[in-house]
Amino acid sequence: MYPNDQQPQGLPGQPGQPGQWDYGQPGYQPGYAPPPGYAPPPGYPMVPPPQGTNGLAIASFVLGLLGFCFLSLPFGFIALSQIKQRNQGGRGLAIAGLIISGLYALLAVAIFGLAAIGASHDSASQGDSTRSVIPDGPTSVSISELKTGDCVQSIEEKDHIRKVTLVPCTSAHDAEVITPVTLPGAWPGSADAAFAKANDSCGDQVDKLVGNSPMYDKLETFILYPNTESQWNLSNGRATCMVHNANGSKLTGKVPR
Repeated sequence: MYPNDQQPQGLPGQPGQPGQWDYGQPGYQPGYAPPPGYAPPPGYPMVPPPQGTNGLAIASFVLGLLGFCFLSLPFGFIALSQIKQRNQGGRGLAIAGLIISGLYALLAVAIFGLAAIGASHDSASQGDSTRSVIPDGPTSVSISELKTGDCVQSIEEKDHIRKVTLVPCTSAHDAEVITPVTLPGAWPGSADAAFAKANDSCGDQVDKLVGNSPMYDKLETFILYPNTESQWNLSNGRATCMVHNANGSKLTGKVPR
């Protein structure tokens, strides 16, 4: 109850009174549009779908799998450029082709490097260098000092040979050194096994170095090799491959190659 039956001023909900809630007044209105002069927010452009798969990308991947790196590498790089320009698919194929080609290239480099190291080792182990000063008379040397082309005055089969006598190859001599070799692996466990290794290695080298000689059919191989474990370790498995006349006669010159 209010005095004089008057309602308090300013109560909301009474039309025409201060503080009233009037949704007809300016303010938020459903369906509000920006005033003239304001552009609507920009839209997002539609990206067209890829225009098929790039043929060079496919070729790069397939050739990479087959190992044709000299083709797959350029095809892959060209494909990546075309895919970007033409909005094509196949980027993954092109990248896969490049990766596979790169792996093949690394493998080829590794194989080439190992082969070069092996060739260098074989050359060093076989002692292809010849003697710088040729003896002008009988000269005694250790068997570990024998070099390719040395002519040995006499040879005989016995268990322990430590030194041999070198002579000029124009003098009568029993054998000529074809090449020293380093036998593969560790001590094989017995003299017979060591000889088998030396025989295989020397047989290959003699065939390779004098196989075309007109004297080849008249020659036999003579091998100096370590026949005990201590000799093997001391010489690092070194053996010396020589040839002599099969009929036992003396050689009077260098074996023709």
